[in-house]
Amino acid sequence: MITDLLVQQIESCLPYEPNREQSELLQQLAAFVLDGRDDSLFLLRGYAGTGKTSLVGALVKALTQLQSKVVLLAPTGRAAKVFSRYARHPAYTIHRRIYRQKSYSPDMEGFLIGENLAKHTLFIVDEASMIANSVGEGALDDLVEYVYSGEHCRLILLGDTAQLLPVGQERSPALDAAVMGGYGLNVVEYELREVARQAAESGILYNATRLRE
Repeated sequence: MITDLLVQQIESCLPYEPNREQSELLQQLAAFVLDGRDDSLFLLRGYAGTGKTSLVGALVKALTQLQSKVVLLAPTGRAAKVFSRYARHPAYTIHRRIYRQKSYSPDMEGFLIGENLAKHTLFIVDEASMIANSVGEGALDDLVEYVYSGEHCRLILLGDTAQLLPVGQERSPALDAAVMGGYGLNVVEYELREVARQAAESGILYNATRLRE
């Protein structure tokens, strides 16, 4: 089955053996990638240390080997650098990728959503918990509009609802399946809860998980 072949390709890019939960996620990610629907979106939530970034990094490596088009994004420059290092693939800030300036101005105002010229491309956004969508901050609206205006382009959002939230907001709209479904998208969601074996001995992760619980 082609889904199993893609899973095997992704697993070959992982530096460790995935646990049961991670293996289940890889099956769902592979099915999503191979699904031909243009209106679908994958929402991946995961606790710290569950391996969500490394798993998606392996997905990116596998898709690159198969010559599939992938664009990596993050809300901040630092997050983009970390994501790029995991995936060994260029990553950009959301702002840099999706906006263009109407005209030159010294205060850098006057940005518009750019035209998405990508075709058959998977856009993956890390640290999506930080994406705001309050009045005057339409980053989530703009991101969805930009990605799905492209020909056969889709989106994977990943993050942790217990980490940084948009300023002034009590929840992360980008990691909320109901919010994303409100854009008319078919949302597939998965949440990683099991801390990976290679991270389980970390005192920081142990205490963070206890606080979260």
